[in-house]
Amino acid sequence: MTNSLTKWATITLTSLLLISCNDQTQVLTTYKYMVVHPADAMYHCPVLKEFPDWKTLTDAQVAKTIVTLYKNNITCKSSIESIRKFLKDADAINKKGEH
Repeated sequence: MTNSLTKWATITLTSLLLISCNDQTQVLTTYKYMVVHPADAMYHCPVLKEFPDWKTLTDAQVAKTIVTLYKNNITCKSSIESIRKFLKDADAINKKGEH
């Protein structure tokens, strides 16, 4: 037991002496990041849940379905663009905090 204690003390003392010989000052740099999550309300992509029966589909039903899908696409595209802008702005704020 004494032998292992002596070895441990020698290794520890040698390590401390070697560390104290380092003349370079170490600078600790930290960054603070803010994690952002867009609100659930920003994720607005309407989905057409039911389609008219394809066996009895009329031209008017086709036109109405296409218009509905087109409007849903515009709404979803606008929603995704808002989320992208939100995340871009949040990223800019995070990058400002790095300096």
